Parts: sequence; structure tokens; C-alpha cells
Amino acid sequence: MTKRGLPFEIGEAGNRCNHGKGCSLRPLLSPELRDACEESPFLSDYLHTLPVQRIGMPTYYPVLSRDLGNLEMPNIIYPIQNGLYVHIYPDRGARDYYITIEPDLTLDLDDLTQQIESKLLDYADRIGAAETEEERRQALLDVIDDLCIAEGDDGAAARGPDGQVTVTLSGKLVVSARELEGLKYRLLRDKIGLGVLQPLLEDPYIEDISCSGTGPIFIEHKIFKSVQSSVVFDTLDELDNFVVWLGEWIKRPVTVRNPIVDAVLPDGSRINIVYGREIATRGSNFTIRKFSDKPMSILQLIEFGTLDYTMAAYLSFMLEEGLNVFVAGATASGKTTLLNALNTFILPDAKIVTIEDTPEVQVPHKNWVREVTRGAAQGEKGGEVGMFELLKAALRQRPDRFIIGEIRGVEGAIAFQAMQTGHGVMSTFHAASVERLIQRLTGDPINVPKTYIDNLN
Repeated sequence: MTKRGLPFEIGEAGNRCNHGKGCSLRPLLSPELRDACEESPFLSDYLHTLPVQRIGMPTYYPVLSRDLGNLEMPNIIYPIQNGLYVHIYPDRGARDYYITIEPDLTLDLDDLTQQIESKLLDYADRIGAAETEEERRQALLDVIDDLCIAEGDDGAAARGPDGQVTVTLSGKLVVSARELEGLKYRLLRDKIGLGVLQPLLEDPYIEDISCSGTGPIFIEHKIFKSVQSSVVFDTLDELDNFVVWLGEWIKRPVTVRNPIVDAVLPDGSRINIVYGREIATRGSNFTIRKFSDKPMSILQLIEFGTLDYTMAAYLSFMLEEGLNVFVAGATASGKTTLLNALNTFILPDAKIVTIEDTPEVQVPHKNWVREVTRGAAQGEKGGEVGMFELLKAALRQRPDRFIIGEIRGVEGAIAFQAMQTGHGVMSTFHAASVERLIQRLTGDPINVPKTYIDNLN
């Protein structure tokens, strides 16, 4: 089981309160943070565990701005999806901490969780009968209500002399209201969601989630750059078990024979898993590239300084005239982000075909054909559909514009043939400069004839 790697000790349950008039922290809270604590008592619990004398009271921001990335010692709490919060905790020595504030964070629920999980087997048919994710969530919540009864509203429920959970005559576990909230959250997160990774997927400010082996998970944040999360894998066995579970959850199992998996999560994020200590000496690892279902607009990119109004106007004229455009740059430089923003400049009556390994390109047009490559099933010969095959097929679909997620191989030659026949082509491309772009296009394995290069406007 993963543990939380916090830079301070979680306090005792008796220190919790709801920031009432007698609370010592109440005068230190901003009105916004006070309102958030009243709405989410678990946030109040968390604040009472912080070493406020050392770091000060965190500042609450309902929405983050890019300027916050310039802070030398950020001490910030902000909300994310599904009622959760994040604390950017300052660290003078190294990376700042990224701490997810969850309903179970300050509660000791391990024994309760084990008791509930042992009883869930009796309800497997009931939960399994649910067809949709929402039905499964509700079925699981109903089962927890069948197994637990809440007494009191704060802290931990009364325990027996040996610390054991009290059980009613009807067999229900006696818990506090706060514990019941924490149990429901944890079980939904672990049984329906992606476990300890689920809160990270709920944060729209995260770009990449990276586990490099044992130790903490690292995060690339849109505002605070590289930070270390509070999710920590202590042992190689623990990490291997989680990676195996992760592969099964996404229905792409990893094994010793098939240790590398590339897949797409339900929200569209890309995940790469490498399993086993034979090929990863620091332990299994995985990387998630977050997907944003709402692409940035060209005006947002201008505001961020990616380009100015003159550049945007020039590119809009190019796309209106059907010219061919590649967005080139290094890894994680924002190629797909810019490409998605530029797609709004394509004439609204155009037919567009997108071809990708992983669906990331966003197009606002109604006449849009979205095609994705398919790998062969494990142990199966044939059945694979690559970029090359999709691009050849798309030439028969009479598109006004092709958008290729990324050109890496022989599909590049087909793309330039499409340019020769008058089709508009857009794509992203890994290259540090225009010179290197041409070198890669004309060399192996792409092998575009040099006489075709001038088709790329």
C-alpha cells in the first residue's frame, strides 16, 4: 500500500475542530479559506496539522494565475475537481511539495478499510450488476451504508479498550461521521477510480505525472513546474504490485513477457508503463501525460506569451488559404497545444481528417473524421493498423485538410504526396530547428524526396 510522504507529522484526531469561534486558527484564515473549511471539514482537519509557526498560514486561491509561478516560497491551497484541494508546500532545500488534501488524509482508516473490503465479497454480485460507472458508484455507497453506522460528527468513533471497532448487534461497524466520509471517499477512489493517482487526474493544472521508480511521484505543474507529490512507493514489491494493478485497470496487462505498455486512460490521457526490475533497475515506472478536454484558445496563448497578435493573424491567413503547416519543437514544448489552438482558423465548412496514435488533436468543426491507430493484440499476428495505412485510406475520403498527430516514419512520405495533390496538411514534428526538421524529413525512416520539401509552407 502506498504511503503519504508528507514533510511534517499528521497531528492527533483530538486537535480537529470546525474553526468555530474558539478556534485558535480562525483569526489567521482569510474569508475565502474560512468558507472552504466550513464547506469541507477535512480541509479544516488538515490545517490543524500544519506547522503554521514554521511556514505560515497558506494563502487560498480559487483560481491560479501564471504569476504565482514566480514565487520563491509558494505556500498555496487551491481547489480541484470533485471537492478536493491541493497544497503547494514550500521547501527551501529542493522541490516544493504537492500535497493532495483528501477526506481520508488525517484519519487512520487502514483497519476499517480492511474490514470493509473483506465484507465486500458478499456483495460482489450486487456491485457487479451495475452497468454504468455511476451505478457502480451508487451501489458501492449503498453497500458501505449497509456495513457501517455513524455515531457523532467529529473525530474518531468510540473504540473498545483494545482499540477495536465497535460492532452493533446487527453486525454494523460503528464509525464517526467523519470516518464514514473518509471511508466512502477512499473506497470509491480505489475501487472505481485510479487509486492514489485519481486526485492527480482531477487537477487541471497538472501536465505530467511521473513515477521514476521507488520514492515519490513527481509532477510537472503548469504554474509551479517540477514538484514532488505526497504519493510515495517505499519498496520495489509495492511498486510492482501497483503497476500490475494499473495495467489490469486500463485493460492492458503488463507481464514479464510484455513489460512495456502504451495506452489511453478514459479521460484521454496517455500512459506509458515499464514493468520489471530486469529492464528498469530502480523498479517499475510509469508516466501519464495529462489530456485537457478543453484546448487553450489562441487568445490564451497570446496572453501567455507563446505568440503575439501579428503572428496569430499571419497563421490565420495561411490556414484560410489552405497552406501546409508543421508545428515543430522539442518534447513537451507545447506543439499539440498550439496546433489545437490554430485549428479554429480552418474555414468552418472544411472537411477534416485527423490521424493519431493517441487522440489528442481537438477540432471544433462538425465535418470531422477522427481516426486512431490500432496495435495488434498480445500474441496475435496481424491486425495492426498504423499511421501509414490510415493516411492512405484517408486520401480516398476527400478531406480539405489532414491533421496528423505526429509524423515519425514512412507516413511522412504519404503526407507530402497529399500536399502534392492539393490537400492541406498539418502536423506536429519533433525538431529543434528548421534545419533539423528538413534533415529528419529527408533521412531515414521518413525519406521524403528533397524536391517535395518546398510543399511545406
